[in-house]
Amino acid sequence: MVIQLIICKFAGLILKIMGRGSNYPGVLALKLNKNITSYFKMPKIVVAVTGSAGKGSTSTIIAETLRKSGKKVVHNKFGSNMLPGILTLLITNCKLNGKIKGDALVVEVDERYTKEVFKMVKPKYVVITNICRDQPPRHGHFDLVYEKIKEALNDNVHLVLNGDDPYLYKYSLDTKCDITYYGINKNKYSYKNNKFNNINISYCPVCNSKLNYNYYHIESLGDFYCKCKFKRPNIDYLATKIDLDNKYMIVNDNKVTIAFNVLYYAYNILAAYSVCSLIGIEEDKVTDYISSMANNTKLNELYKYKDRNVYVMNNKNENSTTFNESVLYVSNHKVKKTIVIGWKEISRRYEFNDMSWLYDIEFELLNDKNTDKVICVGRDKYNIALRMKYAGFKSNQIKIYDSLEEAKDMIKNKSKGDIFAILNFDYVIPFNNIMKEDI
Repeated sequence: MVIQLIICKFAGLILKIMGRGSNYPGVLALKLNKNITSYFKMPKIVVAVTGSAGKGSTSTIIAETLRKSGKKVVHNKFGSNMLPGILTLLITNCKLNGKIKGDALVVEVDERYTKEVFKMVKPKYVVITNICRDQPPRHGHFDLVYEKIKEALNDNVHLVLNGDDPYLYKYSLDTKCDITYYGINKNKYSYKNNKFNNINISYCPVCNSKLNYNYYHIESLGDFYCKCKFKRPNIDYLATKIDLDNKYMIVNDNKVTIAFNVLYYAYNILAAYSVCSLIGIEEDKVTDYISSMANNTKLNELYKYKDRNVYVMNNKNENSTTFNESVLYVSNHKVKKTIVIGWKEISRRYEFNDMSWLYDIEFELLNDKNTDKVICVGRDKYNIALRMKYAGFKSNQIKIYDSLEEAKDMIKNKSKGDIFAILNFDYVIPFNNIMKEDI
């Protein structure tokens, strides 16, 4: 094992010198010895974060909080969340005897690879951010993803789950894991009647009756209950007050800053807050560490262009839930607005051109008197425009462009109101560069 490990470390070093990030050391290790995954000795603290969306942001908040507490943390902060990538992370950060050189290991894990990765890293804490419609050509139905993650769990795992999500609450029925729940209380952003037609769970998994809600936060998240005993659990880490406009929430009497004022980011923070508190960091310290973190402007940003607010939201393609969260956020802003939607590519992992997920997004919520223009940009501009047409927008409201550069004049000079850009990550930086070039 030692010689094989040295070979893989050397390969990684050469690639680093060449300025190339690569999963090759992990790929090579599996070719040299398929049992190498059992060689590593994990630190006392091992946290795995998985789910359909939000796992990257959540794992980063956890890792940074642990670092601020004085721990040396090994974390796949650049993604690479499948088995070869995480194996490369371990190879890079271990001694020759396989011992990981850190106090804590925090890994973002692709949900379809949880079984292989969990067997290798043996996490004590597993955060599942959500399971929803995501990348249909790769994942198929989200029930399949649920089962994949369930197969990866064992009784020694401590689950950290969103208690507002009835679909995740199913794990309390299907596993014997210890479970800690986080959630958000009723607030000014909650609503009484369901606004979304396509949600992950509508019926009780126990008795198959229609689920009821005292209030919703987004899609199926909220205070759910059934006529049987299936209902929202007691929440261990509860946001009793949340103010997105002023970027804070109260968690167990602590005022926590929300770096970017959207609901899904608040849930990511709650997940990280819960894990770090369970690990043993005092809650007032967790509060301070998380509140001091700056927003990741590669994902989300708010700034001014002349007298207009510009809201930039990174949304994962093929994931209607992340889009719906952004749509609801935009809809809640009762101001004159222009909306920009686009991407360079649907996926880097395959070349399927599935667009069915666009029809799971409630773009109809944006069709009101406040919306001036919807600007559709990029390779699927006509598909986006067609979806907007079905959402009821008039033809003169829908503008179509091949690129952000071509759309620049329309966005800056020929549209009205605040600008809300709902973009895939590949357009976030180019969009910001265009908007800020003459600020």
